[in-house]
Formats: sequence, structure tokens, C-alpha cells
Amino acid sequence: MPTNRIEGRTAVFADWAWQALLVTGVCSVGLGAVMMVWPDKSETVAATLSGLVLLATVAVQLIVAFGARIATALKVLEFLGGAVSGVLAAWCFHSGEWVVLLALWVGMGWMVRGILQAIVAAWSERFAGSGRQEVVGLVTLVVGIIVAVGTFETLTSLSIVVGLFTIALGVSEILVSTRLERSAMEVVS
Repeated sequence: MPTNRIEGRTAVFADWAWQALLVTGVCSVGLGAVMMVWPDKSETVAATLSGLVLLATVAVQLIVAFGARIATALKVLEFLGGAVSGVLAAWCFHSGEWVVLLALWVGMGWMVRGILQAIVAAWSERFAGSGRQEVVGLVTLVVGIIVAVGTFETLTSLSIVVGLFTIALGVSEILVSTRLERSAMEVVS
């Protein structure tokens, strides 16, 4: 009889990780929608929303760092990536009225997340859907590069791009969480 209700390739996550990923995904989708549909927000509000977007990234990285059954080196990398993203989130909160800085901080945060997601998926054989997670990680890296080096002259253009990509990241987190829970239910039955 297994001691964990999730067996096989999904045993890499603790029992609570799918719920945390689901909540983070839903929050990401909500933040992305707010970023997109509020075109006349002030730069201070946009900086706060961008910081919250990065905090959602920090949450995912810490969920993997503390909730996944992966090699210690990968846990340390995820934790360090979460710490870097946390610093970038703090900088978003204090970036003032600089659209370029907001784009740079969010882009760098997503680059860190994408690299680490691809590395963890590639090195952890027990990671559920590791091939798909590698692709999502690489796409997140590319999106981070696009946002960081993009020439966003207006807050509206940055908000729309960041909002769209945040919704996409949130949907990917929701899909991973439901896949983990579905696999867990199959094991229980």
C-alpha cells in the first residue's frame, strides 16, 4: 500500500502541491486579466501589478523547491530562482514611473523561471509531463527575453503583453495542477 496517494510519475509532488499550483494559476490568470483590461491605470498601479505577477512566479518556484521530490541541487536552484524573482518583484514595487524598468524586471523574472522549469523537467525523470514542462520552460524563457528587451514605449502596450503572457502561464499552471490531481484520483480508485 503506498504511503502517498500520488504514485508513478506524479509522485514528484507532495499531496498539497496540486492545490497550490491551482491557486497560483488562478491568481495569475486574474492578474493577467486585470493588467490587460485596465488601460488607464497609473504607472504606480502597473508597477504593483507587475510585482504581484512576479510574486506568483515566486510562489510556483517555492512550491517546486519545497513540495517536489527532486534532487537537492534542483531544490536549491528553484529556491534561488524564487529568491531572485522575489528581488525583481520588490524592484517592480519601487521602480517608479519607468515602463522600461518594469519590462526588464518582469522579463528577467520569467527568464529565470523558464530556465529553471526546463532544467527541473529535463533532470527529473519522475516529473509529470516532463517533455511538456521543458517546452513550457523554454517558451517562458523566450517570452521573458521578449518582454525584457522589447521596446515598450507605453504602459498600455507593456500591460497587454504582460497580461496575455501571465494568463498563458496561469493556464499552464492550472493544467499541471489538474493533471496532478487527475493522476492522483486514478491511483486512489
